[in-house]
Amino acid sequence: NGSGEAPIVMMSRLGNQLKRKLSSIGATHATAIYGETDEEIVVEVDSNKISSLGLTYGQISNALESFDNKRAAGVSSNQNSEFLIRLKDNTQSVQKISEIPIKVVNNSEIIQLQDIANISKKPLSPVEDIFLYNGKVVVSVAALGAMSQRVHDYVDRARLVVDDMRSSLPEEITIEEIYDESSYTTKKFNELIKSFSLAIFFVLSISLFFLGLRPAIIVTLILPFSVCLVMIGCRAIGLPLHQTSITGIIIALGLLIDNGIIVVEDYKHRRNIGLSIKDSISESVKHLIIPLTAATGTTVFAFLPIVTGEGPSIEFVGGLALTVIMSITSSLILAILLVPVLMSYMEKIPYFKDVDIHSEGYHNKKILDKYRSFGFLLFTTLPKDFFPAQDRDMFRINIELPSNASAEKTLERAKLIRNQVLQSGLIEVEKDYWFVGRRMPRVLMNIVGGKEKQGANNVAQSVFFAKDYYQMIDNLPELSKLIVDKNPDIIVIVDSFIAGPPVFSDVSYVIFGDDPFVLKQLGEKLELIINNAPDISLTKSETSNINTNIELELSNSNISLSGINPKNLVNELYAANNGVIVGTMLDSNKEIPIRLKGINKPDDILGSASYLTIPSQNGFEYIDSFGESRITNKSSIITRQDGQRMNSVEGWVWTGTLSSATEEYIKDDVEKFKNELPPGYSIKQLGEAETRGESQASLYSSAVIYMILIVIGLVLALNSFRQAGIILSVAILSIGLSFLGLFVGQQNYGFIGTIAAVGLIGLSINDSIIVLSHIKEEAEKKLISKAELIEVVIRSTRHIITTSLTTLGGFAPLIFASVFFRPLAWAMSIGVLGATMTALLYIPAMFIVLKKIKH
Repeated sequence: NGSGEAPIVMMSRLGNQLKRKLSSIGATHATAIYGETDEEIVVEVDSNKISSLGLTYGQISNALESFDNKRAAGVSSNQNSEFLIRLKDNTQSVQKISEIPIKVVNNSEIIQLQDIANISKKPLSPVEDIFLYNGKVVVSVAALGAMSQRVHDYVDRARLVVDDMRSSLPEEITIEEIYDESSYTTKKFNELIKSFSLAIFFVLSISLFFLGLRPAIIVTLILPFSVCLVMIGCRAIGLPLHQTSITGIIIALGLLIDNGIIVVEDYKHRRNIGLSIKDSISESVKHLIIPLTAATGTTVFAFLPIVTGEGPSIEFVGGLALTVIMSITSSLILAILLVPVLMSYMEKIPYFKDVDIHSEGYHNKKILDKYRSFGFLLFTTLPKDFFPAQDRDMFRINIELPSNASAEKTLERAKLIRNQVLQSGLIEVEKDYWFVGRRMPRVLMNIVGGKEKQGANNVAQSVFFAKDYYQMIDNLPELSKLIVDKNPDIIVIVDSFIAGPPVFSDVSYVIFGDDPFVLKQLGEKLELIINNAPDISLTKSETSNINTNIELELSNSNISLSGINPKNLVNELYAANNGVIVGTMLDSNKEIPIRLKGINKPDDILGSASYLTIPSQNGFEYIDSFGESRITNKSSIITRQDGQRMNSVEGWVWTGTLSSATEEYIKDDVEKFKNELPPGYSIKQLGEAETRGESQASLYSSAVIYMILIVIGLVLALNSFRQAGIILSVAILSIGLSFLGLFVGQQNYGFIGTIAAVGLIGLSINDSIIVLSHIKEEAEKKLISKAELIEVVIRSTRHIITTSLTTLGGFAPLIFASVFFRPLAWAMSIGVLGATMTALLYIPAMFIVLKKIKH
């Protein structure tokens, strides 16, 4: 707290102390600390002074190491005792180190270290890891809990540890919580509770209206029982409750009562035609067990590709499919075993006798008469993306300076861009933090890299937390262009966090070949093609990444004539610039390294390297006397794959636009570029397009196997290849219905949309199988007429519409609450409504054609 420079060394020590305490918490998977720095004793030597004395860095290093007396000098022992002999440490303090003798002149004068060097205790330099929180340099400690526990419990235990440490801190140091994953999990559970409440409301209201009070109570009871069975199933297979698995339960809420409604309606029909309670139960179960099992089986097989497919995308949404499968399986079991028992039990309650609205539901003769002649038509087209954005109030800004930039320079630019974001007024920011000098660690599940802090001093990546999610989504495209326009000299990417597996760039190609120069030229040409696309904000070619270096070209002749060992010359250069560790100093319980290095002038890096002095026969000479020094610019990256050189060319689109439109725009130019490649050179597409294609290919390849199983199951259940063909045609139509849902909801077609299309195949078949089974049952008794067939369909209409509306009620919360699963909710909601029309109109019509019914 307060103004002035942050005591980063003290905070680093406290941070490591907190890290150790968090590591001791049970079920801690990993801990990390960001922005820390260590101390060191820096011995900055004046090269001119040591050269005039005929000293080298190597000699000074040997002198310091010889006086570091931390080793035992032996053991003194007799028959009764044993004593360890130790020398008193000569490096107990900076003062002691500065008094170490380096050279004796004229057998009487002692040159001490402080005569030729400045000795001080400093933080490590150069700084390579900086953590910026709300504009202040701080130290961040992160703890990651293991998967086999509740995140809320782990966070509570971690907070107890932090509170205990907070009480012992000095006033100028505070601990503040900056990120808590459990808050988002709580939000998701709250959505589940709200969705569950809405589902019960929709189910009870719709069932009461269409079926009556008694059936409404029974089918509503299925919801809590089914969810409990799903929880038991998750526990049994070790599936944790996270975003996708919880969403699977939310999706399944509307599907859970479908089987129950069908059993209730069939039971009511058989009671109405005069069968006893026992016979009604027996006939209903006997008639429905096969079609309901077949319908549930098709839904299970439709979702199984999402479980058994391979790749990160399938892995990401596998929990959703598992919970949906367990939900509909549990609903089948409850519908067959529990619903008939409850119906027979409730018939014995006097209140439900002789009340038509309670037993029959809504009835309107005028609507019934008009319903006998109704039809429909559907069609649509859509844009494409991969995964939707995360439904979190977070966005990120990544910046990259020229490769030679230091972490301090990167920090200056990060602070400038942070102020630009705050002053823009486009998005109200609650808090933000920056990782400077390193790439972002795993803040979210699909963030990769950033585990090590070295090698990225020119990079800073940040997370901003917005106060208003919808304001953030609306204004992020404008903010992105504003920040890029204000910082044209560096690479800036402003974007929301996407869901799904990691994608490193929107558009990406890799060129393979042997000649680095040709690869560079081809990369620049391809980069120009990508850059011409209208929505491209940034392009980058890997071989165009240039590093500026100081290159010393030493003359072998000059070195030989001087009598200097070339290896010693290189060692002197390294010691003067980077420095060498020559010992340690104990400070309390911490061992601080002692680094020997030269005094470098910050405003003259080239001069510091080239004018380093070396003792010689004639006194001393400059390094520059042995050769020439110059500034060089060379490509800093040489990447190979399978032994072949490659050049990656990447592009990023503006926030709020789709990379699929860019890919389509440059498709012809890229194809022309590919055809004009020199012999021995090839190109491969990566980026979002490749990841999207691989994910969908994996899903569809698995789906083919389960479609075959669906066909086999339908043939066995219906005992007819032609009737199975009718049901399969419904599956094909359902894919178009999912596209219609995306179009109506103005959603993009991506991997989540693909999941909706595959899942809708199973759902759409359900209603059609039930209607077809009712028609078949009547047709097997006698030669059915069109009028009789229509009456069967009308009897099926009540529970088909009820199941569709309750399913729609289950998806409704996702449409309004979940950005991530909104495409799936729209596709399946409209798809289910379309599947209802298909079951009630298309199936009877096809049966008439199949059986050639004329009257």
